[in-house]
Amino acid sequence: MNSPLLKRRSFLQTLPISLGGMLSQKSYGDNRSRSIPGANTDLSRTQSPKIHTVLGPIDPAQLGATLMHEHAPLIDWSELHGTQAADYQPRKAELLDTTERQLTAFHASLTRAQGPGAIVECTPIRVGRYPRLMVELANRGPVHIIACTGFWCEAFAPQHPWALRLAAKKDGVRQLAKLYVQEIEKGMEDPTGDWGERFTNIKVGIIKCATSTHLQASERSCHLAAARACVETGCPITTHTTNGGGLEEAELFLKQGVAPHKIIIGHQGHMDDRIQKNAHDYHRRIAELGCFVQFDRIGHENYEIKKMTSHIKHLIDHGFASQVLLGHDHVPFLYEKYEQKNKPLTGWQGQDPDFTVITNQLVASLLGSGVTEKHIQQLMIGNPARALSF
Repeated sequence: MNSPLLKRRSFLQTLPISLGGMLSQKSYGDNRSRSIPGANTDLSRTQSPKIHTVLGPIDPAQLGATLMHEHAPLIDWSELHGTQAADYQPRKAELLDTTERQLTAFHASLTRAQGPGAIVECTPIRVGRYPRLMVELANRGPVHIIACTGFWCEAFAPQHPWALRLAAKKDGVRQLAKLYVQEIEKGMEDPTGDWGERFTNIKVGIIKCATSTHLQASERSCHLAAARACVETGCPITTHTTNGGGLEEAELFLKQGVAPHKIIIGHQGHMDDRIQKNAHDYHRRIAELGCFVQFDRIGHENYEIKKMTSHIKHLIDHGFASQVLLGHDHVPFLYEKYEQKNKPLTGWQGQDPDFTVITNQLVASLLGSGVTEKHIQQLMIGNPARALSF
């Protein structure tokens, strides 16, 4: 009964949601805007900043504890490898039921002061991002879902051919930025048609960029487009890094006029300077620029709880608590036979992720290391609300 987790729960039941002391506490039982696909409404530039979920805009105080880099319900890399996307429809009920259960477990791990909870769904264009499927998932459960625009790649996966085609144009960066802005202001592309053939009215709330081990030319175009779209709309940028890096992304965005607090450098926590397993100085360099440092693979191999606790506490101890964000980078279902032209249903593999590793393990570890309850609230609620508002 005297464990750090139980003490935290008791304390937080009486702690108002402060969001840095700027927002008042709100209940979360019935304040979510339920909708059908395409029901998002336009938001005037003169209104106060909102967080843009797949069900529509919400006030920052309605967000709750937020996992800043997740995938739900699926990822499919087929189009990156020149094959047709796999059909998820025959297993749709299973995908939704399983993912709803996993996200509801995250919601149940929160105190009332931390609810309802949210995930930033970081599956980008044509990598298994199905806008209407996300809306169905959001309508079924208590957790907010924020979708992303942008193109993704990895050291082993090429840039999507649509991104390459757009970037090859004379005004390629502008073409890419135009696509991102459309998805921010009007709605995501519908992946059931040809590339860019039709769009939904389901808006995104963040832009995603990605690098291979080092920033490649095609990736640079996507980063420049993200910077342009961010400056135009105010939508924040979150990044993927591969085997280290991130500082070059931050510096590129800043040179393009992006405000530091709109930049989230992701996948930090292991070999980030490409030399040391614990690159504390590297994290401070990113934070000193005014950007967010995101530890979003917590609990994965090389991203153990004890190690992540050390990284996070180091930044807090050096005055950067307001620039730390958290996530798991979990995905409930992955299509593993993405290179095959024929797409058997057996290619869908459940990953059985635990979306409560942060709430049930990392938080207890942070408290045990001397991190305060106030800082826990800041990491889980205040920082995400500030990062995602525009």
